[in-house]
Amino acid sequence: MSITKYRDKTTQGNRKPVIIDGARSPFVKSFGVFEDSDSLELFSRVVDGLLRKISIDAQHIDEIIAGVVIPQTKNPNVARDAILNLGLPLHIHGSTLNRACTSSLQAIADAAKTISFGHPSFIIAGGIEVLSDVPIVYSREARKFLVKLSKAKSTAAKLEIIAKFSAKAWLPKSPELTEPMTGLTMGEHAEIMAKLNHISRRDQDQFAVMSHQKASKAQDSGFLAQEIIPIWPGPKFEVCIDSDNIIRKDTNIEGISNLKPVFDRKYGTLTAANSSPLTDGSAAVLIGDEEVALRLGLKPKARILDFDFVGVDPADQLLIGPAITIPRILNRNQLTLDDIDRFEIHEAFAAQVLSCLRSLESKDFAEKWFGHSKAYGSVPEEKLNVNGGALAIGHPFGATGARLVTSLTYELERSKKRLGLIAICAAGGMAASILIERIEA
Repeated sequence: MSITKYRDKTTQGNRKPVIIDGARSPFVKSFGVFEDSDSLELFSRVVDGLLRKISIDAQHIDEIIAGVVIPQTKNPNVARDAILNLGLPLHIHGSTLNRACTSSLQAIADAAKTISFGHPSFIIAGGIEVLSDVPIVYSREARKFLVKLSKAKSTAAKLEIIAKFSAKAWLPKSPELTEPMTGLTMGEHAEIMAKLNHISRRDQDQFAVMSHQKASKAQDSGFLAQEIIPIWPGPKFEVCIDSDNIIRKDTNIEGISNLKPVFDRKYGTLTAANSSPLTDGSAAVLIGDEEVALRLGLKPKARILDFDFVGVDPADQLLIGPAITIPRILNRNQLTLDDIDRFEIHEAFAAQVLSCLRSLESKDFAEKWFGHSKAYGSVPEEKLNVNGGALAIGHPFGATGARLVTSLTYELERSKKRLGLIAICAAGGMAASILIERIEA
């Protein structure tokens, strides 16, 4: 048995958390090319790819944090399991968290907090979701039956237990997709928001088309490839997946306007085209102490200036949180919408993004949530999701936050812009935002 030599953690830095770099797998439609993969495999490959991309000695890594929304029972702490799976130094500890669709943004915020306290110098924070491999749950009756059967001492006792068991109890329960407090799906909540905020089907479809057009242009330009670690999915490892496969260059209004609503089939406006698809994927970001990173010869891309997390009443507008957390983080940093060079507002549904944008422009909304009647203003189209969003790229729940941080960091670097702001809605009536600043070379 090898003995780990633990370092005396006396490394001094400036306690300013920075983004060194980020990476992700291709984001692919669930039940497709990654359907035989699992969370451990995919997250491990992204972590390994990120370390190789940066060329950092893994001895400098102190912690890995992973966000997962639907964990697989075989790897409940996929962060620590990935460390062991990759043979990384054993001193690296790992934790896995669930904060719905803001999970990996929470992981990044937790890493930034830890570094600001002067503790670890480098933390990998990210997330993973393989919706192709969702655990299937059996009924409570079936679980009790299996426990009783395992405890039976004799064949006769086993047969007696089996005779009393109903075969119907073996029917698996499908994954729960509704909000526990309302009984409605997220799509049904987005339908409510569309009606309350007067978001038309046409507006939603146009937004979806624009997302695909932007993402397709970014893909053709090689922008998205900068983020992606090619993956050879198991178990055969025969094909290399090196690009997102949900983006459609030929998406147009005429083609999607005939699609039927999926959440409210009679009166609804949300379709498969203007809603984010079920997606498999993983993403990770290396967060470090700015001063220590520079001493090691690394070149940080952006500083983490602030982050904000909020909750709202799920029975009101479940996904309206970005319209609340954006003003909060701006006010705290004495900024306005005009000061932000690039926005990334997560595209769970076109209706949700458009509702948030319309709310920022509303005096009534400002009065309701902030107690004053001055609207916050408009987010210019040319600053919003400039390389496409989840409607086109996909949305693996636990990984989206880390993807957005990586994408925005690269976009600020390419465009030579200074400030970027991310906002994400989440199940349970939650939302989060993070403010980052490009570090000039």
